Amino acid sequence: MNLSRRSYLGLSAAMLSGCVARGGESAGTPEATATSEPPVPTPRFRYDDPSVDAGGDPLAVAFNSRERFRDVGWLVDDFEDERLWGTFAGRYAVEEEVVYSGSQSLRLEAAPDDERVWIYRTFEDGIDLSEADLSLAVNLETPDTEGITVRLAAPDYDNTLLLGRHIWKAGWQRLDLGPQRVTGSPDLTNVTEISIQLYTGGGTTARFYVDSLRAKPRAGAGSVMITFDDNTRSQYDTAYPILESHGFPGVVGVIPWTVGSSHRIPRSGMDEMVESGWDMVSHPQQSDSFRVLSPADQRASIRESKAWLVENGFERGADFIIWPYGRYNESALDAASDYHYLGFVTVGGPTGAISDPQIVGRTDGDDVQKAKKALDFAAQYNQLAVLMYHDVTGKGRSVSPAAFAETMDYVDELGLDVVTASSYWDSIRNSI
Repeated sequence: MNLSRRSYLGLSAAMLSGCVARGGESAGTPEATATSEPPVPTPRFRYDDPSVDAGGDPLAVAFNSRERFRDVGWLVDDFEDERLWGTFAGRYAVEEEVVYSGSQSLRLEAAPDDERVWIYRTFEDGIDLSEADLSLAVNLETPDTEGITVRLAAPDYDNTLLLGRHIWKAGWQRLDLGPQRVTGSPDLTNVTEISIQLYTGGGTTARFYVDSLRAKPRAGAGSVMITFDDNTRSQYDTAYPILESHGFPGVVGVIPWTVGSSHRIPRSGMDEMVESGWDMVSHPQQSDSFRVLSPADQRASIRESKAWLVENGFERGADFIIWPYGRYNESALDAASDYHYLGFVTVGGPTGAISDPQIVGRTDGDDVQKAKKALDFAAQYNQLAVLMYHDVTGKGRSVSPAAFAETMDYVDELGLDVVTASSYWDSIRNSI
């Protein structure tokens, strides 16, 4: 993208850095390690009318990737015949008002005395999913955040593959379901039952809608993306040399208004890393998550963060976003879709072919065993495993340099292809 250099927005107010939940939201997973770093500026939004459509904006992407990829693959169940489904727990009903496609969806509900809501469909002759990944359209109403799991009995309960994804309340989303647990030796050429569940543990209500269960061709090989949030100094001083020794590139989520702080990657270091094949992508972190910001401020923050990357020579990574605090809502997804092709959240695990590019899941790399498990699944089922790091110091909850090197050695051992956001996008953008 060729744009004239424009002076960046002024800086004011103050925020504390790091991906730690604020604004009254509770953190669902371990985030960045707290530091004694002084407060850094937060942007003062500058825009004419952030509520207008991004059409004609030179920073906007060429097309909406969510719309482009939403129906990749082939239909497994359209939920138009509810009689095909039974219940293990909770209850379901036909829903004609909240629909992803077709004339109806299924509304799944769990009462406070239910531990979960759980529905299933059997396939008498079995279906072959050995070369396919699944995606499911889900609209979560309550609770505000939860994990959806899909179990494949292949061919029975002693031989199952459990798939799953974390979800935030944000309207209809297509969840790309990745492997979480294997029982026995599932034969995916003979899947005799598919079940869908949300576990609450009881004491609360749950209500969500499901529609359009689809299968898509599995990738030819597994891959891994190594991402870093917050452009912290240890990513350059420690992680970069370790990855260079393996010939691996990485992806840095840059908080533009922190660049120049002594605790961040030096500006010259960012250029050096990009020359080595790294991506500098958007990470428009504020003191509140995007679930707290107004739609106007969401859009302004997304746009100005991308503008900084473009104006400073990081166009290659500017089309991609790492969600601050891993959180989003419907208006945030809409705004991001105007300016970015891919978005990365905090949790989700390995995933196959992408159907909702704005909510690509990641695995916490600070937990070495969890990271290795994700890498194993990526190798076994030809998935994309996206590892997430903040500091690489061994202080607090951050991974130690030795443990980080151990994980990178394991990537090498498995022979996984190491991709960046831009190289991965280049490989899939014309796949449909």
